Amino acid sequence: MEQAFEWDIMSYNFYPYFWGNKADWKTLYQSESIDPLFRSFLQSGMARVVATVHPDFEDAVNFYLATGKIWNGGEVPVIGDPLYVSIVDELKEPQGEKYGKAWITRVPTTLTILQAKTVGLEVEDALPRTIEIPEEFEVPADVVTESDFQLKDNLKLEGSDKPSTLK
Repeated sequence: MEQAFEWDIMSYNFYPYFWGNKADWKTLYQSESIDPLFRSFLQSGMARVVATVHPDFEDAVNFYLATGKIWNGGEVPVIGDPLYVSIVDELKEPQGEKYGKAWITRVPTTLTILQAKTVGLEVEDALPRTIEIPEEFEVPADVVTESDFQLKDNLKLEGSDKPSTLK
């Protein structure tokens, strides 16, 4: 049954705490996490999930939704059967055409930027390291590159004069 859904294009929406049981409101509202997505999950009273059904599996899913039972109507699909999905096809990434330029999405974080060889870390490049070409983005100035950081004498990493993303 898990092959019946296209999990990689699933979407979800979290509803506020007051959509849940009133007895749980205080607990849900006071849930905390540094990660804003996980915090939304912890504080939600309800969630809506939309998972698309893989073509050719519509009847099996309709049967499950109507009866609550998994369809055992026929034999196990064999190679060549329209319901058979090989592991190779399942693992293939969908190929699409690039449309327009990429954009940068900034998310507040408490993660630390690590500089190579400062805390016993034997790596060649500083983290984060970007290999993107700035001209391929909507706003090239938003792309963080190696030239945005300088290693100072005291081995502390200092950023450029660009405004902070943590606001």
